[in-house]
Amino acid sequence: MKPIEKVDLEKAFAKIESFVNRKIRNLLIVEDNENSRKAIKLLVCNDEVNCLDASSGKEALEIFKNLEIDCMILDLGLPDMTGFEFLKQMELIEGVSIPPVIIYTGRELTREENAELEKYSESIIIKGVKSEERLLDETALFLHKTSSNLPKATPVKVFDKELLFAGKKILLADDDVRNVFALKLVLNERGMEVLSAVNGRVALKMLEEHPGIDMVLMDIMMPEMDGFEAMRAIRSQARFRSLPILALTAKAMKEDKQKCIDAGAHDYVTKPIDVDKLLSLMRVWLSK
Repeated sequence: MKPIEKVDLEKAFAKIESFVNRKIRNLLIVEDNENSRKAIKLLVCNDEVNCLDASSGKEALEIFKNLEIDCMILDLGLPDMTGFEFLKQMELIEGVSIPPVIIYTGRELTREENAELEKYSESIIIKGVKSEERLLDETALFLHKTSSNLPKATPVKVFDKELLFAGKKILLADDDVRNVFALKLVLNERGMEVLSAVNGRVALKMLEEHPGIDMVLMDIMMPEMDGFEAMRAIRSQARFRSLPILALTAKAMKEDKQKCIDAGAHDYVTKPIDVDKLLSLMRVWLSK
């Protein structure tokens, strides 16, 4: 936070350097069900991901205090405290920042619970069909490991990541021809069909004229009708309520992300676009 002190800046750089130089990432699994813990370990742990697990909030807090955790998978139903209470207690530990948290829960969350969790968590995954696939992608994303540098031999072969893209129809709304050209090339190479629109108004027309669109990549700053207005118009139609939309934005402020979510986006990617991150998020939402 500004005003910036030199000592705080040095600490921040030291933390980044430590993260980059460590070849093995620490993942903490907080889940009271032993079989679920074992299943998650089989799914995501390998030579580059060291998995630690805890069956209670108290046990997890002790691990968190004594080890540097890079990512956490958390079930909300713990025997000694709720997941909400656990997160609040983590926040009180001095000198330690909360890592990316993936909430892996078996129940539907209320709007209020979602709002509360958004203060702490990076992602919320409801246990169910294909949730293991999403968990694998989300974990790789938050451990800064994309599909291109994950170990080739994993304990469990879950699904063919590239096969997921084959034949998918993507609508790309962006008025920057350079972005459109670059993204079209990347997505076409993976077997996706890409339709493009220069603004939100054209994007709405394309949705009408081309049934079966699987996902929308929506730039925010466009002429005539911007991304916010276009996403709200899409969500106002019942048939498009669950259509995956990823917002593409040049801003990275927390309030901008919330504006995108409020307008109807499932998630967002900042520009200049990190292709590996974009593809990871696309896998997550296309497999939902």
